[in-house]
Amino acid sequence: MSNTGWTPAVAGHTNDMRRRAGTGDSGHNVAMSADAVAEQVIDLDVKRDGDIVIVRVGGEVDMLTTPLLGSCLAEQLQATPRLLVVDMRDVGFLGSSGLAALVTARDDAGERDVALRLVSADHAVLRPLTATGLAKLFDIYPDLETALAG
Repeated sequence: MSNTGWTPAVAGHTNDMRRRAGTGDSGHNVAMSADAVAEQVIDLDVKRDGDIVIVRVGGEVDMLTTPLLGSCLAEQLQATPRLLVVDMRDVGFLGSSGLAALVTARDDAGERDVALRLVSADHAVLRPLTATGLAKLFDIYPDLETALAG
Protein backbone atom coordinates (compact mmCIF):
# COMPACT_ATOMS: atom_id res chain seq x y z
CA MET A 1 0.00 0.00 0.00
CA SER A 2 1.26 3.46 -0.77
CA ASN A 3 2.06 6.08 1.84
CA THR A 4 -1.05 8.17 1.31
CA GLY A 5 -2.07 8.22 4.97
CA TRP A 6 -5.05 6.00 4.19
CA THR A 7 -5.36 2.55 5.70
CA PRO A 8 -7.73 -0.23 4.76
CA ALA A 9 -10.71 -0.19 7.09
CA VAL A 10 -10.88 -3.95 6.89
CA ALA A 11 -7.69 -5.85 7.68
CA GLY A 12 -6.32 -7.67 4.64
CA HIS A 13 -8.55 -5.83 2.22
CA THR A 14 -6.83 -4.50 -0.88
CA ASN A 15 -8.58 -1.67 -2.63
CA ASP A 16 -7.41 -2.42 -6.13
CA MET A 17 -8.70 -5.96 -6.07
CA ARG A 18 -11.52 -7.00 -8.38
CA ARG A 19 -11.86 -10.72 -9.02
CA ARG A 20 -14.47 -12.96 -10.51
CA ALA A 21 -16.83 -14.52 -7.97
CA GLY A 22 -15.37 -17.40 -6.03
CA THR A 23 -11.74 -16.56 -6.76
CA GLY A 24 -11.08 -14.18 -3.87
CA ASP A 25 -8.36 -15.10 -1.42
CA SER A 26 -9.66 -15.87 2.04
CA GLY A 27 -7.96 -12.75 3.39
CA HIS A 28 -9.92 -10.41 1.11
CA ASN A 29 -13.42 -9.14 1.57
CA VAL A 30 -15.17 -10.22 -1.59
CA ALA A 31 -18.92 -10.35 -1.23
CA MET A 32 -20.55 -12.64 -3.78
CA SER A 33 -24.09 -12.82 -5.07
CA ALA A 34 -26.04 -16.03 -4.53
CA ASP A 35 -25.67 -17.06 -8.16
CA ALA A 36 -21.94 -16.24 -8.10
CA VAL A 37 -22.10 -14.61 -11.52
CA ALA A 38 -20.29 -11.42 -10.60
CA GLU A 39 -18.48 -10.17 -7.55
CA GLN A 40 -19.25 -7.04 -5.65
CA VAL A 41 -16.48 -5.30 -3.80
CA ILE A 42 -16.70 -2.44 -1.38
CA ASP A 43 -13.63 -0.34 -0.73
CA LEU A 44 -13.30 1.15 2.73
CA ASP A 45 -10.36 3.30 3.76
CA VAL A 46 -9.96 5.24 6.98
CA LYS A 47 -7.90 8.33 7.64
CA ARG A 48 -7.56 9.82 11.10
CA ASP A 49 -6.38 13.35 11.72
CA GLY A 50 -6.64 14.24 15.38
CA ASP A 51 -10.31 14.13 16.33
CA ILE A 52 -11.47 13.91 12.71
CA VAL A 53 -12.06 10.58 10.97
CA ILE A 54 -12.70 10.24 7.25
CA VAL A 55 -14.10 6.98 5.91
CA ARG A 56 -13.73 6.76 2.15
CA VAL A 57 -16.26 4.37 0.59
CA GLY A 58 -16.13 3.03 -2.95
CA GLY A 59 -17.93 0.41 -4.96
CA GLU A 60 -21.43 -0.86 -4.40
CA VAL A 61 -23.21 -0.63 -1.07
CA ASP A 62 -25.81 -3.37 -1.14
CA MET A 63 -27.08 -6.14 1.11
CA LEU A 64 -23.89 -8.12 0.61
CA THR A 65 -21.43 -5.33 1.34
CA THR A 66 -23.37 -3.26 3.87
CA PRO A 67 -22.23 -5.31 6.90
CA LEU A 68 -18.64 -4.23 6.20
CA LEU A 69 -19.68 -0.58 5.99
CA GLY A 70 -21.79 -0.79 9.13
CA SER A 71 -18.98 -2.43 11.09
CA CYS A 72 -16.45 0.12 9.89
CA LEU A 73 -18.64 3.10 10.84
CA ALA A 74 -19.51 1.58 14.23
CA GLU A 75 -15.83 0.98 14.97
CA GLN A 76 -14.90 4.55 14.08
CA LEU A 77 -17.72 5.95 16.22
CA GLN A 78 -16.56 3.93 19.24
CA ALA A 79 -13.46 6.12 19.33
CA THR A 80 -15.80 9.15 19.64
CA PRO A 81 -14.13 11.54 17.21
CA ARG A 82 -15.38 15.11 17.02
CA LEU A 83 -16.23 14.65 13.33
CA LEU A 84 -16.86 11.59 11.17
CA VAL A 85 -16.93 12.25 7.43
CA VAL A 86 -18.21 9.49 5.15
CA ASP A 87 -16.82 10.20 1.69
CA MET A 88 -19.11 8.42 -0.78
CA ARG A 89 -17.91 10.02 -4.01
CA ASP A 90 -16.73 6.65 -5.34
CA VAL A 91 -19.97 4.78 -4.58
CA GLY A 92 -21.68 3.51 -7.73
CA PHE A 93 -24.75 2.06 -6.03
CA LEU A 94 -26.43 2.68 -2.67
CA GLY A 95 -29.16 0.22 -1.78
CA SER A 96 -31.70 0.19 1.02
CA SER A 97 -29.42 -1.77 3.35
CA GLY A 98 -26.75 0.88 2.84
CA LEU A 99 -29.27 3.58 3.67
CA ALA A 100 -30.12 1.69 6.86
CA ALA A 101 -26.42 1.51 7.80
CA LEU A 102 -26.10 5.27 7.32
CA VAL A 103 -29.15 5.92 9.51
CA THR A 104 -27.75 3.62 12.20
CA ALA A 105 -24.42 5.47 12.05
CA ARG A 106 -26.27 8.80 12.23
CA ASP A 107 -28.16 7.68 15.33
CA ASP A 108 -25.00 6.32 16.96
CA ALA A 109 -23.13 9.53 16.15
CA GLY A 110 -25.92 11.59 17.69
CA GLU A 111 -25.81 9.54 20.90
CA ARG A 112 -22.05 10.09 21.11
CA ASP A 113 -22.22 13.79 20.19
CA VAL A 114 -20.18 13.18 17.03
CA ALA A 115 -20.87 15.30 13.95
CA LEU A 116 -21.54 13.06 10.94
CA ARG A 117 -21.19 14.44 7.41
CA LEU A 118 -21.64 12.73 4.06
CA VAL A 119 -19.74 13.67 0.93
CA SER A 120 -21.32 13.04 -2.46
CA ALA A 121 -22.59 14.94 -5.44
CA ASP A 122 -23.32 11.77 -7.37
CA HIS A 123 -26.75 10.61 -8.49
CA ALA A 124 -26.07 7.05 -7.25
CA VAL A 125 -25.95 8.28 -3.65
CA LEU A 126 -28.13 11.38 -3.68
CA ARG A 127 -31.09 9.81 -5.47
CA PRO A 128 -31.82 7.07 -2.90
CA LEU A 129 -31.26 9.52 -0.04
CA THR A 130 -33.66 12.02 -1.62
CA ALA A 131 -36.25 9.47 -2.77
CA THR A 132 -36.56 8.06 0.75
CA GLY A 133 -36.61 11.46 2.45
CA LEU A 134 -33.37 10.66 4.27
CA ALA A 135 -31.39 13.46 2.62
CA LYS A 136 -32.91 15.94 5.04
CA LEU A 137 -31.51 13.94 7.98
CA PHE A 138 -27.90 14.25 6.87
CA ASP A 139 -25.42 17.04 6.32
CA ILE A 140 -24.37 16.35 2.72
CA TYR A 141 -21.47 18.14 1.05
CA PRO A 142 -20.32 18.05 -2.59
CA ASP A 143 -16.62 17.61 -1.77
CA LEU A 144 -14.33 16.67 1.09
CA GLU A 145 -12.86 20.12 1.57
CA THR A 146 -16.31 21.68 2.12
CA ALA A 147 -17.31 18.88 4.49
CA LEU A 148 -14.19 19.39 6.59
CA ALA A 149 -14.73 23.16 6.69
CA GLY A 150 -18.49 22.70 7.26
